[in-house]
Amino acid sequence: IHEVVQERQKPVEVNIFGGNNMKAISRTIAGALFATGLASAQVQMGGHAAVNFSTLWGDGASEKEIPWSLGLTAGAAAKVAVNEKVSVVPELDVDWRRQKDDEFTWNTWALELPVLARYNVLPQMYFEAGPRLALLLSSEMEQDLGSVVETTNFGKNDALNVFEFGIDVGIGCSVTPNLDLGIRYGVGLTSIIDGKKFESDDQAFKNMQIQVGGIYWFM
Repeated sequence: IHEVVQERQKPVEVNIFGGNNMKAISRTIAGALFATGLASAQVQMGGHAAVNFSTLWGDGASEKEIPWSLGLTAGAAAKVAVNEKVSVVPELDVDWRRQKDDEFTWNTWALELPVLARYNVLPQMYFEAGPRLALLLSSEMEQDLGSVVETTNFGKNDALNVFEFGIDVGIGCSVTPNLDLGIRYGVGLTSIIDGKKFESDDQAFKNMQIQVGGIYWFM
C-alpha cells in the first residue's frame, strides 16, 4: 500500500513549451496583436455616389468614334488611416456606363472594386490613385438602322469578358469631416468584350471614364 501511495504522489510534469503548446501560444499572441491593431486603426465607412462620363478606347473603339456620355456610379466605401497623411480607400460600386449618339446606344453594367491610396497634401486636399478590378455584369448595344433597331447582347453571345482591370487617379477636397468631393479619371487596361467574337479580328474596346462625385462618411 505504501508503494502505491508513493506512486500516486509522484509529481506530474507539464511542458508548456512543447511544440503544440508553443503554436497555440503564438497564434493567441498574433491574434491579440492583430485585434489590437484593428482597434487602434481609424476606420470610417461611407456611401459613394458620382456621375460619370465614359467612352471606349482601343483598336476597335477608335474606328467607331464612340462619344462621351453620361452614366452613374454608386456604392459603399471605407477609409483606413495609415497615418495623418496617408490612408487606403477601398470601394464597392455599381457602375452604369453609357455611350450614345444618333445611331447607337451602348449600355454596360459592372461591379467595381477600386482600392485607392490617398495622400493628403493639405489637411483638406488629397490626391488618390490605385488599381480597379471590375466584374462585368452585362453589356448591350442598340443600333438604329432606320427601319429597324438591331440589339446586340454581348453577354448572351459570349463576347463579354468576365473581368476588367484598370487604373484610377483623382483629386479631391474634404469639405467637412464627413463629406469628400472629388474628380477621378479611370482608364481600363483590358477589353470589356472579346473582339474576335464581335468583329472579324481581335479588336479591343476598353473603358475610359471621368467621375465627379463624393463620399459621405457616416461612421
